[in-house]
Amino acid sequence: MYHKFIIEDNIIYDVLRALSVLFLLIITISISNNQIYAHTFSTNDSVVFLALVDKLKTQAQLTEQFFLENDYDSTLKHAQILKQLYNNDTNKEIQEKNERIANEISSFIKTFSLIDPNNITKTQIAKTVLDFEAVLDEAISVRISEDILNNSTTQALRLATLVNDVDINYANSFNVQPYNISAMNMDNTSSTHQQPQSMNMSAMNLDKHDQNPTIVSKEIQNDTAYSTALGLSYTISDLFKGIKSEYETNEPDKVNQLSEGITNLVTIIEMKKPYTEVVKVIHGVIQPSLQELYDLKLNIEE
Repeated sequence: MYHKFIIEDNIIYDVLRALSVLFLLIITISISNNQIYAHTFSTNDSVVFLALVDKLKTQAQLTEQFFLENDYDSTLKHAQILKQLYNNDTNKEIQEKNERIANEISSFIKTFSLIDPNNITKTQIAKTVLDFEAVLDEAISVRISEDILNNSTTQALRLATLVNDVDINYANSFNVQPYNISAMNMDNTSSTHQQPQSMNMSAMNLDKHDQNPTIVSKEIQNDTAYSTALGLSYTISDLFKGIKSEYETNEPDKVNQLSEGITNLVTIIEMKKPYTEVVKVIHGVIQPSLQELYDLKLNIEE
């Protein structure tokens, strides 16, 4: 009888794993078909890599969180997203800098993708996440020079990139399209053929450009996307605490405005408020404040 239960548990877990992989494929196809949404700032490879590391850490932490909560379905979904984020191109790029680090990251990714409550304990997964984060930090040190890493513009663009990811994931939580702020800006400036360097949009303007005026769910529809948005919002909050000190003396009002915007973003997501509330704080406060405080340039193609 005991062996029968084990076999049944394994069958159930295999089914959950298969469903999780199918879910990930659907999400991946959806994202690949989307336009580029939100404030898109001119960026570089270093910023993209830093944001990727942040997303990898966030997904690893979510994998651990749901494993500890005995929610194995969610555990597998986040583990599969983790695997999807770290592709062969990224691995090759790191391998060119340090083969050991690349191999260790790949090994950790494989461990997460094969996670099973029958072969790993809660203590072991907690240690695995800590070790994974440590080797990702090593990857940053060999991939990005210290002067670029400590540059305030680099860190601001890192934040802006993650904020856009929060926007997209929170929209996906409600099964709605993210607001195409860049397209809105092009519409507003097409008559003058000028590329603006600032985009401080009011809540009223955001309301006018609701892309889903008739069908907007008031309940979370996609728990995985929601958890990702929430996890990334925590990451953004922690990162901003580490970079804001440089401007606190000379630009205290702007720093406070941005800090309050990030705090409000976390609160709105924690309370599962409508997507429009997140849009207002991201595109009405956070991104314009980042742009003004760190002199970020919008990347808009005509």
